[in-house]
Amino acid sequence: MIRATRMLSEQALDSPRSRGLRRSLATLAGDERMAQLCDLEAMEQVQAWNASFQPDRLVDYALSDTRMEGDTLVAHGGAFRSRRQWYEISFRCELDPSQRKVIGFAFHVGEAIPRDEWAIDNLAASR
Repeated sequence: MIRATRMLSEQALDSPRSRGLRRSLATLAGDERMAQLCDLEAMEQVQAWNASFQPDRLVDYALSDTRMEGDTLVAHGGAFRSRRQWYEISFRCELDPSQRKVIGFAFHVGEAIPRDEWAIDNLAASR
């Protein structure tokens, strides 16, 4: 697992382009808000780690269910889309006690998911 030394979701949410996302997050409760915030952190971390990835969508439960451990979301079977290709991702995302800020993040990017498995995993073919 790659351990992030700097959290990136807060900076991404501060961007003027994220106005709609900020509004959407404010309407979500508990686990759903936490999942969306962690998914954003995951996409930002993947792109910062390897600029050849340009994640535009992430499904944290694509290949297996996520689980909550207190203020931590654990996703062992997620998938993210980059340049019209889906890739496996696992991550551990820790939030502060208010569950509004990511304070710890570690991830692992796996293999590309074969196109013939996308429908089985409910992954969209393209934008």
